Order: sequence, then C-alpha cells, then structure tokens
Amino acid sequence: MIPTRRHMHEAPTREIIGDFPVHYLYTVGIAGEKFFKALKEKRIIGNKCESCDRTYVPPKIYCEDCFDELGDDSYKDMEAKGTLFSFTEVFYDHRGDQLKTPYYLGLIKIHGSHTTLFHRLVNLTEPSIGMDLKAQWNEKRVGSIFDLVGFEPR
Repeated sequence: MIPTRRHMHEAPTREIIGDFPVHYLYTVGIAGEKFFKALKEKRIIGNKCESCDRTYVPPKIYCEDCFDELGDDSYKDMEAKGTLFSFTEVFYDHRGDQLKTPYYLGLIKIHGSHTTLFHRLVNLTEPSIGMDLKAQWNEKRVGSIFDLVGFEPR
C-alpha cells in the first residue's frame, strides 16, 4: 500500500512558548586546522589538486571538481596578496542594528588560487572589483580567521 501525502494545512500544529537552548561544537576539520595554524604564523596556505590543477584557499580535503583526495603533500604557502573579486557594504550588524560606520566585506582571490576567501576590507574608502589587495595581520594572533584584520589596497 502506498502512503498518501499529507498536506501541511491539514496537519495539526501547536505553539510552545519558551527558550530552546541549542548547544553545538563546530570543528574546522583537518584542512581548516592547518589553515588556522598557518594564519597564526602570518601565512596563508592552500592546497593543489594534481589531477585537475585547481588550487584551493582555504584548503580542502577533497577536490570539488574531480573529488580526488588532497593529501598532506598538496599544501603550499600562498602569497598574502590577492585580487578583489566581489564586495558588499555592510550597514547592519548581525542583530539587525544599524552600524554607526558601515564597512566592506569582500571575496578575495588569493594570487595563485582558483577560489575566493571571504573577509573584511580595510583602509579603503571605495573598493573596486579587480583591485590588488594585501593581507593586514593582527599583532596578536591565536589561530583564528581574525588573525587577519582584513585586506587592504597594495
């Protein structure tokens, strides 16, 4: 017997008022851990798929094109420079409150990579697609994406 499909407007619903605490632990994985350890040392790393010649920043465990595994020998240091691929101006914070001073976020294609890295754009008033950027590092680094203050014009 084939079950019949039940439409949502026919389904009984009820509302429960209260808090719903959600706790989670997100791990960055093997490639992510190597990437963040490199950031702590003021280095940007990527990895290259030998089968299809694509370079990933941040690095991946598997090639997104051919699905080959990217081993430990695939990692390499990249220049801490890139090209602005796309950008947006941010007017509101994550809570929806308007910012006193808007800022820019961009997709930066690190030189030598085939992918983009999403980060803040700093020390510029008018970004433009195609502009050359360099990494600006935090003085105190702990192994997180915020070890990079952002990317600024070269």
